[in-house]
Amino acid sequence: MRWNKMPKGVSRMQTVAYKNKSFYKAALCLIALCLICLGMNRPISAENKIDRGSEIERSDGGYYTVIDEKSKVLLQTAHTISAGDEYIAADNSRYRITRIKGDVAYAKLVGKEAEAKLAANPKPTLIQTLMGSKNGGRKMIALYHTHSDESYVPTDGSASIYANGGIFKVGGVFTTRLQSLGLDVDHSRRPHDPHDANAYVRSRRTAVQLLQKQPMALIDVHRDAVPPNVYSTKVQGRPITRVKIVVGRSNPRSSANLQFAKQIKAALDRTHPDVLEGILLTRGNFNQDLSPRALLVEVGAHTNSRYAAQRGIALFAEALPKVLGVTGVSPRVPVPKSNRGDWAALVWGVLIVGGAIAGYLLINSGGWRGAWEQIRGFFRGEFLDINRRRGNR
Repeated sequence: MRWNKMPKGVSRMQTVAYKNKSFYKAALCLIALCLICLGMNRPISAENKIDRGSEIERSDGGYYTVIDEKSKVLLQTAHTISAGDEYIAADNSRYRITRIKGDVAYAKLVGKEAEAKLAANPKPTLIQTLMGSKNGGRKMIALYHTHSDESYVPTDGSASIYANGGIFKVGGVFTTRLQSLGLDVDHSRRPHDPHDANAYVRSRRTAVQLLQKQPMALIDVHRDAVPPNVYSTKVQGRPITRVKIVVGRSNPRSSANLQFAKQIKAALDRTHPDVLEGILLTRGNFNQDLSPRALLVEVGAHTNSRYAAQRGIALFAEALPKVLGVTGVSPRVPVPKSNRGDWAALVWGVLIVGGAIAGYLLINSGGWRGAWEQIRGFFRGEFLDINRRRGNR
């Protein structure tokens, strides 16, 4: 039934109510359609397609040693290594693993990586543009720990402390340093034990919740399980551990994740070139399909001192403001919240829904004049209802 035709034997007030009901239904359907379209830009859900087996670290106490064509040791890690994985060394040489025999992986040089450029004002994601920022426009980093038991033997007394590993304290120092550099931080201390194949399934829920606040980056903080010399170094005479960035290459956002990692490396190379151990691109997802700026970092190994790891992550933190375009405003100084993003989202929402409703009316009324008559009749009916209700009081 078309809106501009009045059914026989129906009063004017019944017709107005009928029109209003139809109008509300159309508006609700269009609003729901808009929300569905916006939801299409939500993090990619690939849970059923993720190969969780490739994310499991070695638990036999062993580790892989990656060597080049001249038998030079490039990398040692407890991460599962597969043919096709790649490694970007501290000097930006890029290697690809060709085969694995026992605990030894063989790699060949494929080229030299160009230094990544640092953007002064990184572009927000599409959902941030459409919906506005939920954190008042401030730069925020989200941190969490998939392996919440990971600890450092020399200082924590054990390599694993169930649900309360020393890795939380490393994350705490990371948080404090980032805040001192002008970044807001949401540090989740939620445990995801046991340390098994489903740890990333459990931590995925945490990652999704953190992303609801629209952080600029999402970082999963870990530690490796190799001999202490792999990560040990000194900066200005003080012992620290290096930090390795791990990018899962089996996720649809691996290119964006890698670009973010390379930008961090470029920033560190200018100020603290000894801090970053390298970038490992390994088979796996590590929940990095959830965001284009999601990374996993290994802060030392279980054989290193946690204090050295804390000093290492504090130096690593200094790269993030440069990559994210933060000018160094201390979060202790009140920052006025901007409503620009909220107003932009409201305007876009009104325009989208209004345009859709106008199109709906145009199709059902046969022309602009009929659409205008329907809109005018709708508001006239609303005012009649309001006046009638007031008169009955």
